[in-house]
Amino acid sequence: MRSPLKKPKKTFFYCPRPPLVRAGDIFHVPRLKNTLPEYTYHFHSPVGVIVVLYVIDPFVLTRVLLPGESGYRDDPDVKAPIRPPAQKQVLCINRFFTAYFEKRAVPVPWELLNFSGFTPLERLVWKKTADIPFGYTAAYSDIAMAIGRPKASRFTGSALGKNPFPILIPCHRVIRKDGGLGGFGSGIDMKRKLLSFESALLQPVLA
Repeated sequence: MRSPLKKPKKTFFYCPRPPLVRAGDIFHVPRLKNTLPEYTYHFHSPVGVIVVLYVIDPFVLTRVLLPGESGYRDDPDVKAPIRPPAQKQVLCINRFFTAYFEKRAVPVPWELLNFSGFTPLERLVWKKTADIPFGYTAAYSDIAMAIGRPKASRFTGSALGKNPFPILIPCHRVIRKDGGLGGFGSGIDMKRKLLSFESALLQPVLA
């Protein structure tokens, strides 16, 4: 099903956020020390193990990696403990993925995501993409229109290809105007799995 870009009714849960960050502030970019160590959290999902990378002090996610994505590595013999200062925030991310795979609409924890190195326009593309409800799709051209750049479909596709937080920011819900799936960082098979899980392919996506 294709959807207008509107915000669905969401399941509420609280995510502790770093100090001085307003809730939902996607344009806040925390200043991180180059030497901060990166930790991992593994979430076992119906589509495989999702690897979440994060730093602490302040706590922010730096990447979410799905099976098939460049840089993905899941070693079942390595169990990385959750760092004590990050337990509440990691629990929040766990609740997000749990709710998603229970097919419940959940808010994006913007204030826990690190967008350093990306442009405001790229972040705006991701913000508009997050407005696509669970089980629906939109075209790249729809997102381009939503950001006020109707001729920027190619830029939209490029920005979505850089999305560091798949599923959290549902770039898999953006497809081509002709009904083709387009690209996806973890591969077309993973994109098809996610859309199928959401039942987004049970009806013509551009109906």
